[in-house]
Amino acid sequence: MKNKVFVLFSFLFFLNACSYSESETEQANRLAKTYQLDIKTGDTRLFFPEQFAVSDGEPPILEMEMTTLADSSESLDGIEAALTTYPQGFVTEVIDAIYLSGPMLMEGAEAGGTYSSNSIILVSISDQNGTNFNFENSLKGVHHELSSLIYIRSPFVIFAWQALLPKEWEPVSSNYEALTQNKNIGPDYENGFLSRYGKTNAENDFNIYAEFTFVEPEKLRELAATYPIIAKKLSLFITAYTQVFPEYQQDFEDYFTKTGLSDVAVEPENVEMTIQLDLSGIKPQISQ
Repeated sequence: MKNKVFVLFSFLFFLNACSYSESETEQANRLAKTYQLDIKTGDTRLFFPEQFAVSDGEPPILEMEMTTLADSSESLDGIEAALTTYPQGFVTEVIDAIYLSGPMLMEGAEAGGTYSSNSIILVSISDQNGTNFNFENSLKGVHHELSSLIYIRSPFVIFAWQALLPKEWEPVSSNYEALTQNKNIGPDYENGFLSRYGKTNAENDFNIYAEFTFVEPEKLRELAATYPIIAKKLSLFITAYTQVFPEYQQDFEDYFTKTGLSDVAVEPENVEMTIQLDLSGIKPQISQ
């Protein structure tokens, strides 16, 4: 009888151990330790991007509500899925922290995230839990916002990317316009735009290439094999990531080879640095 009781106890202990569920705080701490960066929620004033600050009496450009880790389980899962894509140590070369906020308004329009000089901020909306919004927003948002910090470190790519945009194309005049345009407008593959949002300005275009590169590489490979302009932009994107930090060049080359993206990328012809770029006017953008 004692043996049966012991076996039953051991079995119940095993089931209990297998059913252990990691808390959101534990997950955030684990990711922070693994990737050497803070992953936090809390008072948004503590991580408000300095470039969006306004003088007293002026209307706010950026507004963020608070959220908590307890309400951000799906967002944390999205962040974790995104971080596993990068070589160990790469992300901390670019940012120190990933912050989660509640709903975010940029110039009054709903936004999914933004970035500062050393962090990215992603929206996590508790009412959207269970809809896949928070997971997808964080999964794509990490790549989207991080790519802006790669983009502004890549002056040649900025110049060459501009040279591939249609002559008649013009960027939108504001973030509000970018975020509130007609959602029924689809991508424009013939001109190299992977989504309507990517067509709003060059940096947003680069951001959308990041989303496809790291979330949907198979789809991007098919598009690059079909549309020459996409193949050329992909080549510039690969250049940005393989050259921004030399110590990670081989890791990214391996990724682009493994996904087949290197096979379909085509280096733009006759791209020469013939002008002096002034990058001082480049300011952080936001994800939709």
